[in-house]
Amino acid sequence: MLDAMIPDAPLSLTPERLRAANIHPETRLATDYLNHFNEVVMLLELVPTMPDCIEDVLAWAPATYEQHFIRSHYRDKDLVLEAFAHAPVGVRRRFLAVVEEMDRVMVDTITQLSGQGATPVAGYIAEEAGDRMKHLVARAAGLMNAVIEEDIEEMEPASAQDAIDDLMNG
Repeated sequence: MLDAMIPDAPLSLTPERLRAANIHPETRLATDYLNHFNEVVMLLELVPTMPDCIEDVLAWAPATYEQHFIRSHYRDKDLVLEAFAHAPVGVRRRFLAVVEEMDRVMVDTITQLSGQGATPVAGYIAEEAGDRMKHLVARAAGLMNAVIEEDIEEMEPASAQDAIDDLMNG
């Protein structure tokens, strides 16, 4: 059991139903949310060789878990939102702390990239931010998938191809 402080869950949140909707039955989190970050990581990786991608990076904005699913076309978004409301308190707290850090990295990166244009410095900023974000996305995925905390540090960050695959399959 992940957390002793699980809010009383409605009967609709059965493990079978959660799995069918790609929601982890223990954490009650859906990794589809990470697409919000994987997209910008992919763009950051492109900036050094395709500087025009800076504009797309600059257009990125934080979105909460709930905002992401409300705006999405995810078929089970109502179930995702219900499951999130009943996620174990400790899991949700650790997950939201990582999300807050990812948002902070991106807001800082956007601030640094603003006005840079297609310069080598912009490529360096984007590359550093992309590496940092990949680590954080891997950490968030580990939390979402109930990977033991110590194991999260050893996870390989998602590659650009993984991010593309997630976008195409999500």
